[in-house]
Amino acid sequence: MKLNKLMLLGVALFTLLFSNCTKNEDSTIVDVNAKFDLGKTVSRAFKGTIVDQNNLALSNVTVTMNGTTTTTDSNGIFTMSNVSVKERFAYMVATKAGFFDGSRTMMTHDGLNTLKIMMIPAIVTKTIQTGVVSNVTLENTSVKFDGSFSTESGAVYNGAVKVYMMDMPANDKNVFSKMPGSLLAVDAAGNYRGLETFGMVNVELKGSNNQKLQLTKGHPATITMNIVNGKLEVAPNQIPMWFFDEANGLWKEEGFSTKVGNQYVGNVTHFTRWNNDYAFTVAQLIVTAKNEDLTPVNNVRCEIFRPSVTATPDHWNVPLISLGVTSSNGTLSAGVPINEGFIFRAYDPISGMLVFEEPLVASSAMVRNVNIVFGSINRPGRN
Repeated sequence: MKLNKLMLLGVALFTLLFSNCTKNEDSTIVDVNAKFDLGKTVSRAFKGTIVDQNNLALSNVTVTMNGTTTTTDSNGIFTMSNVSVKERFAYMVATKAGFFDGSRTMMTHDGLNTLKIMMIPAIVTKTIQTGVVSNVTLENTSVKFDGSFSTESGAVYNGAVKVYMMDMPANDKNVFSKMPGSLLAVDAAGNYRGLETFGMVNVELKGSNNQKLQLTKGHPATITMNIVNGKLEVAPNQIPMWFFDEANGLWKEEGFSTKVGNQYVGNVTHFTRWNNDYAFTVAQLIVTAKNEDLTPVNNVRCEIFRPSVTATPDHWNVPLISLGVTSSNGTLSAGVPINEGFIFRAYDPISGMLVFEEPLVASSAMVRNVNIVFGSINRPGRN
């Protein structure tokens, strides 16, 4: 099916934002239960933009990737060259005083890899006291503490506790720029998975002298998170929880949340960023959007619809998966279910109208490519 004179060429694979615009020649067939191959070590170049929550440039942000460090200029832009990374995994961290750390995990390709990170000011949400049960609430998320906290070394802490919170609901239009890493995860069995988020929250705890704090062992906190419109009807009764491993740039499975009314409720034993997510075995779908004159088209929203799970959804099945939007170079790389047919959809970046949908057959290929050409009147071709 072709809509509004768009051309779609190809099909694609795996999970992480901002990837290449050329076809990966390593489209191998693999056992779906095998761990994902991150590829060989390569040298890559990167260009990124760091902004605040108002999309204003952030200067003097420190950006670090695999031992290479640089800072953003007055336009919030940084570049790196000859950085040693894996073909299918590169992880960078952005830090600036007064902001929550930002980060991005991405697939890489020859040429310039581009990305965008949105950093959020780290402001005290609420100051609570040890020995007192306290609730700290934002618009979408609340956290209940039992009042027991420790220093990073494990010593008991008494006194005021400054709670810094940031939540990222699933319908936040900037969630893919704000979130740490990408939606690449490792489940409890050690297998790589792609994630479909139902909402995230970041919590940081500091003492009266700004020392970092954690929950005392045996004293979990309870996270209650609203299930946003559009997710409630497909929300499973129980969903895995994932914390972001800041050292390795991956989400890791730990515990679960239970659906209570229109909310998810789960207990956590430590704080970093937490995510309620449906997980699936992934292949990489690389989307490239261009005009007929080959100029890139950014902010093209992409999603997949999974007809096979609409009839009897269970806690591992979500029929509609948002893949995110294309970046400034017109590319997007996202995780899609392997060995399953689905319908790929793309939306006009200006009007928001659906401009293309195309059924993609089930495939065990680990890398697949979709090319969208705006203005074409030809029928799409697929690989």
